[in-house]
Amino acid sequence: MPLNYWQSPQNPALSRLYVSAKAFKQLPELDAKEVKIWIEPSASAMAGWVLKAKGDVSALGKGLMFNKRVIEALGINASLSWGELVQQYGNKPNKPGRKPRGSGAGQSTGSPFGAKSVLGDQPGARAYEALNLDIPSIKMVGPVTIQVDHRETEALADLLASHPMITVESVSLALGDIEVVDAEGNRLLIERKRCDASATKTDFEVSIQDDGRLFDQSERLKMAVGASDRQVIPIILLEGDVYGHSSTMLCQQIDGAISFLAVIQRVSVLPVYNLNHSAYMIAKLASHFVHGLFTPISLHKTKPTAIWDQQRYVLEALPGVSSKVAEILLAEFGSVRKVMSASRKELLAVKGLGQKKVDGLLEVLDGVSGEF
Repeated sequence: MPLNYWQSPQNPALSRLYVSAKAFKQLPELDAKEVKIWIEPSASAMAGWVLKAKGDVSALGKGLMFNKRVIEALGINASLSWGELVQQYGNKPNKPGRKPRGSGAGQSTGSPFGAKSVLGDQPGARAYEALNLDIPSIKMVGPVTIQVDHRETEALADLLASHPMITVESVSLALGDIEVVDAEGNRLLIERKRCDASATKTDFEVSIQDDGRLFDQSERLKMAVGASDRQVIPIILLEGDVYGHSSTMLCQQIDGAISFLAVIQRVSVLPVYNLNHSAYMIAKLASHFVHGLFTPISLHKTKPTAIWDQQRYVLEALPGVSSKVAEILLAEFGSVRKVMSASRKELLAVKGLGQKKVDGLLEVLDGVSGEF
């Protein structure tokens, strides 16, 4: 085998495939005693792995040239996933019966991603499936514009732009990493936190322990919701294994942070496996936010029987009136008839109804937009 498999005894999620001493014969330009070359899994690489080296490898060139030379010399199929590389080219020196510390037969690692799927290293595993999600295959009713902060990785923008219905705009966002605005001015704000194993601390840990920006960001998201007369939906994406890779935080500390975000700050927290999964989720969220479901589900298949539900049912048919807004209208005016006969001024005074929504209501009720 040209590659030797290595797994950290302290953190089984960390693993590598080192070029073996025998395989170095295929790379005569390098000194095997002075150079180390290895492959490791990566959530940000489309193939799911990256080639790295330590020592002077300039004789093979730099960047893509170095990668190509090593891959060709070792006869590695570059299209294989990380798990397939391990199975086809790597030998596993662990002694029979030896298990990583803290694990056992039938035991869980404590990670919601599971021991075998943390890095997407097995075909059929969820993380492997997430790494291969096809973004252009997402069905959309119409075009969607997604604004991505200019400080975000270009790879994310490229993945989103691979969908023919998505237009990506690189902008400077005051809040969040991604923003989507619908035709009525409602906003979808997404903050992305990386939880990969590529650094001593994950982006998630740094944002809590070092600079505290996660709590500042969540507070600003919460304030944006309260200050707007439009709907604002804040979401935080946790990209990667937040439990397995957050080595400087205890499980209860991670739970406390997530609980604070979800319950106190009222921000939705969604887990995703890797960069490709983030892009897929963002595309889905944006499509649903702007256009709803590709195949709309009728809300009027079963008519409600209670008077209150019937009243709400009628009002929800009006443009811009959600279930919550319908309840506010009924609480404010007392009946559907009084809602329908309310003046523009009275409607504008209702919490949750901005000028644009009121204009839409008047267009439906009177056929024109303007004051009574």
